[in-house]
Amino acid sequence: MKLMIVKDRNVNSRFVWDFCNMLAKRGHKVNFVFDSYKKQEKPENLLPEVKVLNLCAKTGNFLQDSWTALKSIFQTPSFRYARAIKTIKPDAVICYFLKDVYNVCFLHNYDIPIILMVHNHPPVFFAPLRRKPIRYRIMKKQLAKVAAYDLLLESFKGSIGSDYPCREEVVIGNIIKQIAPAERTDLSHEKKKIAYIGRVDKTQKRQHLLIEAFGKIARDFPDWTVEIYGGIKHPDYHRELLAQIKRLGLEKQVVFMGYVDAPQIYGNVDFLAWPAAYEGLSIALADGQARGLPAIGFADAPSVNEVIIDGVNGFLAKDIDDFAAKMAILMQDKNLRIKMGQEAVKTVARYAEENIADAWEALLRRLTGKQ
Repeated sequence: MKLMIVKDRNVNSRFVWDFCNMLAKRGHKVNFVFDSYKKQEKPENLLPEVKVLNLCAKTGNFLQDSWTALKSIFQTPSFRYARAIKTIKPDAVICYFLKDVYNVCFLHNYDIPIILMVHNHPPVFFAPLRRKPIRYRIMKKQLAKVAAYDLLLESFKGSIGSDYPCREEVVIGNIIKQIAPAERTDLSHEKKKIAYIGRVDKTQKRQHLLIEAFGKIARDFPDWTVEIYGGIKHPDYHRELLAQIKRLGLEKQVVFMGYVDAPQIYGNVDFLAWPAAYEGLSIALADGQARGLPAIGFADAPSVNEVIIDGVNGFLAKDIDDFAAKMAILMQDKNLRIKMGQEAVKTVARYAEENIADAWEALLRRLTGKQ
């Protein structure tokens, strides 16, 4: 089967590589297509079988590049994608973002299935369009051309909103690498460290809640530290957090570690604390579970409250005080951490590449009518 994967933003992402490679390993002819003149991003770690096409790539020829630059500004990308579809002749098109659906569908209609991957909590994923009336009306027309929405979790079904075109909703999660027992985190060796991995962001990631909760118990655990990993995209919020840390006297116990590749983190901590307001299906959290780490989150946080099973592979807290209390329980009970870590590994087994590939195979066959 010929497949066309479209993702214009954050081209260099692990998910794209894993997803394209997964489909290629199943024997599909995968074409990864994007449209980027300025960024000049080139995907890495893709299998040789995956063909990559940048519709606006520079060539080094001044006249040709000048013409390409003008087209990238004044011509809607949908015409460039239309030419790509005519050339590739895909059996299905898979779009990652709403923008990708627009780029493919605007002013065009195709007799091939188009699938939109909704890689966030659906109300959050679709909400921005509602604040832009003109784009909202235009996008609704493009979404009517979509054959199916790919959702990450069963609980996300029915949450897109009735104001958007109703389409088949299929639940297929992210690929989570399964870790061999010998490579999982050794929780029998106590590090006295708690980690949170996510960009510094007040609305979704909410690092201030973790700091507040830890501040309530820090004096009882003076040799424990909280390590916060992630890029600082909101300097004002970062300054708020630093002031909060100082006010609570946690300068030696709460540390911002910056951006670090997640696999380097998991082996050096005892558990994860995840105060996010919501997630799609957090790869960082699920990867930690695959390494055998228990986690704590909030019971009202979509996705987090499904990935973390209260009392089994971690804890779900009802409020800040409860979050602090649950942290204290894990901090003082190594055997419980080990037990919950073992359950965490079982939790993410359903996201093994083989299972995700099988689900995509079933969807593609059903929509295309091909085997």
